[in-house]
Amino acid sequence: MPGNDAGQRGVQQPELKLNSGNAAQEFKFLWKLQLGNTSGRDESFSEPLLKQRLINSRGFKDLVYWGDSNTLYAVDDELGKIEWQKHFDLSNAPTPGPCGLAGVQIVMEPPPTINFNAQRRPGTPPPPPPPPVRPGDRKLGMKAGSGFFGLQGIYALTSDGYLHEQVLSTGDDFAPPVKFLSGNGANAYGLNILGNTVVAVTGQHCGGVENGVWALQMTEGGYPVAHYTADQLDPLNLTGVPLAEDGTGYLVTGPGSARQDLHPNSIVALDIKNGLNVKDWYTPKGGYAGLQHVGPVVFPYKGKELIAAPGADGRVTLLDAASLGGADHHTALAESSPLSRAGAKHTWDSFAAWQGKQGDTWVIASISAAVTGAGGSAAAHGETAHGAYVAFKVEGDADAPKLTPVWVSRDLLNPAPPVITSDVVIALSGGDANHHAVLYVLDASSGKELYSSRDEIPTYTHFSGVSFGSSHAYFTDHNHVLYAFGIGMEH
Repeated sequence: MPGNDAGQRGVQQPELKLNSGNAAQEFKFLWKLQLGNTSGRDESFSEPLLKQRLINSRGFKDLVYWGDSNTLYAVDDELGKIEWQKHFDLSNAPTPGPCGLAGVQIVMEPPPTINFNAQRRPGTPPPPPPPPVRPGDRKLGMKAGSGFFGLQGIYALTSDGYLHEQVLSTGDDFAPPVKFLSGNGANAYGLNILGNTVVAVTGQHCGGVENGVWALQMTEGGYPVAHYTADQLDPLNLTGVPLAEDGTGYLVTGPGSARQDLHPNSIVALDIKNGLNVKDWYTPKGGYAGLQHVGPVVFPYKGKELIAAPGADGRVTLLDAASLGGADHHTALAESSPLSRAGAKHTWDSFAAWQGKQGDTWVIASISAAVTGAGGSAAAHGETAHGAYVAFKVEGDADAPKLTPVWVSRDLLNPAPPVITSDVVIALSGGDANHHAVLYVLDASSGKELYSSRDEIPTYTHFSGVSFGSSHAYFTDHNHVLYAFGIGMEH
């Protein structure tokens, strides 16, 4: 799923090949493939998703999935060839307008957990397998098999507001689609999923669809949909709403007028299991001036769940997921020094969090404005006039943590959300109309550059996240070309 888990931490483990010792020698460009409809202006977030060790008619396959405005593609991750594609007939979809073309948003359920050490008592027969489900009886979210060998699906939200489920190995319809979003032509941001609930965010009032958060529950009795309306406030969660383990989602809102349950320039906690009711909120003193899109991250720390998020005046904050902003809704657990100029325009900021080999907890802030300082003794890797990753260690007690800056990366223009695997960080500098994108591999402990794609990518990306798996990194450029970099398979 986008960000690799429901909390969108950006951590992909385990990784058996790539590490800081071999990235410079073995990481390289592998292939690229033209996909999708390139007409119109696409303002949607997109991130390729990966399914490893999938069984189909040709044996085991690792497939990469990505969607344009009306088609979902599955690509062989090693050969760079289309395995299947599913075109969605959006006969009622509007022509591209000021909102551009909304891409198909996709998400998969986490794979089932298998305990290989579990043992039955001698003589105890195995439990009976679930009976097969006839295709005509299938419903979205229904299990049609067990373990890794049952039919597995990928959920796709199309711009006409319908949620589909396609069979991962073939692209066939698993079940009839259901209506998720009201209206037609919504600009849906990234999807997220927790249990049987799929969560979407809509913004910019596209297609007559209200701004806000939507939650669809897949139950035997139907598909109830809850909606939290943000009214005139524009949601800033481009990659979707990060979710805590208890089912709380965290929405970041833009400027506007406050009233009951509407909190501008804030992080709002929503209960996705109970009608998206507002549970809490945090409003930084000074607001979020300059932020256009942002992706907070939820992560565990010493028995608590914390949130790394933007603060006022270019700062980074840590919040207690169970009590945002304290009693006055303005008090963070911890704040960094200002990283960028107050009021600077931030096109797309994001965060990642992971645990190092020594058990220490790290947070990376991706800043899409000039980084003017990190404070402390953070190691710097050159001027950062356009943006950078800033890495912190989270230290101290869970009730009073602190952010200790450790390093600031090289200059990154419109950086994508960080991805951490093994002991390295995958960093995509997205570029713009005048600068091509560059993919980097950085040392996670120091920020040192280990690999650069240099001129391998001829153009820029646009709101593209990076996914990583099987020692490969994937992303798309603004022309809908899918790229693969990494360590190739030995043949």
